[in-house]
Parts: sequence; C-alpha cells; structure tokens
Amino acid sequence: MSDQYDLTIVLPMFKPRLGWEKSLKENIQLIDIEFNYSISIQYIVVNDGGENEHLLSLFDVIQESESNVKFISYPENMGKGFALRTGVAAASAPVVITTDLDFPYESKDLRNVYALLRSGNEIVTGKRKAEYYVATPLKRKIISKACIAMNKHLLKLSIADAQSGLKGFNKTGKNLFLQTTINRFLVDTEFLVLANRQKLDIAIIELNLKSGIKFSSMGWKVLLAEGQNFFRIVKMNKSSYFPAKVKKYAQRKGLINV
Repeated sequence: MSDQYDLTIVLPMFKPRLGWEKSLKENIQLIDIEFNYSISIQYIVVNDGGENEHLLSLFDVIQESESNVKFISYPENMGKGFALRTGVAAASAPVVITTDLDFPYESKDLRNVYALLRSGNEIVTGKRKAEYYVATPLKRKIISKACIAMNKHLLKLSIADAQSGLKGFNKTGKNLFLQTTINRFLVDTEFLVLANRQKLDIAIIELNLKSGIKFSSMGWKVLLAEGQNFFRIVKMNKSSYFPAKVKKYAQRKGLINV
C-alpha cells in the first residue's frame, strides 16, 4: 500500500464494545465497495485512554493485516475533541473525514461527503434526519434538540445541527480544525463557529442512520462540563443575542467577562 492516500478517515475510540475489531474490518470492506475500490483510504483510530495489553495486542494484529489502518494510543482519557485533533494532525491525505468508530451512518454518506469536498467545498457537515430522533433514547434526543436550539439562538449558527458526528474537510478546513481548543464533544460546534467567522465554504448533507446502532450514554458530569464549554464558545463568538438571565449566570460563574 502506497503512503499516498486520497482520503483519511479519523475514528476516536474510548472503551469500545466487544467485537469492535470485527466491526471495523467489516466497515472498511463496505466502504471500499462503496467507493468501488477507486481511491486509497487511510484509517486512523485514536484510542483515547483506557489502554490495556489485550487492546494494544489487537492493534498490532489488525495493523499486520490492514496496512492502511493506523492506531494512536495514549493512557489517559483526554476527550473526543483531543482525540480528533490528534488523529487529524496525523492524517496524510488531502481530504479528511471524521466519524465514530461504529460508523453510525451509511457508507454512501461518506462517499457523498468525499465527492462534495473534491468538488471544491472546504467543509462538509452532516445533518441528522427526523428518523434519527425516532431511533435515539429520550435523554439523548432531548440533549440533541437542546444543542440545536442553543446553536441557533445563542450562537446564530445557520448549521444548527453541529453534533451530527460526521464531518469532512480539505487542507484549509484541516488547518482550522487543528485550531480548536475544546477537548470534548463540543469541539464540532467550536469548529463550525470558527468556520463561519472565517467564511469558509460549508456544504450540508443529510445523513442516513444505519439500523441497529447503539447509542452511548452521557453522564451529568459530562453535560456540566459541556455546558461550560458552550459558554466559552458563546464568549468566543461574541453573539449579539445573549438573554439577560443567561448573561448574568455566565458572569457569576466567571464564564464570560462582558
């Protein structure tokens, strides 16, 4: 396999489900078929903490049979944003797509993202269809809807669904993504806010959720930390709309200084 790739797919990993290695190989085969074996694809899996001997040995076994799969691992959990930046920084292809380890969306969505980037768009971001929310647990549905509302009204993002979990970008977008600072889930929102400010060319694509996808739970401690990250983004964005009660709370917590 040549070191020159057309596409790099970055996959963050943290405490993966049993059988993840089999699922990864199956998804790689499906993506090759979707692209009709016409491009060279690099996969970078970033293990975001939770190292153990069994996991590290699996990395070695997979890399022996799949030379286009690269594993990056570190012992301490740093967060999804940190893991994504680590993988994106190591990407060697001119086009990068980030998604989840279980590839929750159909392979044709990855192909369409790639095609839009090759046609000149600097960033492509996914938008979840209504069917997505039918399949998700109630708590996750509420969180997703709340994020969309805050992105729309507080951040004035035209691309309100910032957390779809599938994004792609060219070299310009890659350089911008590496300028993000949030280490957890809201790195996607921060990225799109930065892209809007710099007026990069952003395309939106509707995503098709695979059947049988299992959603991870999100604890309240994580939600609290993400709330603080959101106020950081609001401060960075200097949104013209900032309700008085929210502003007063943010000032009291030392999240903004206005």
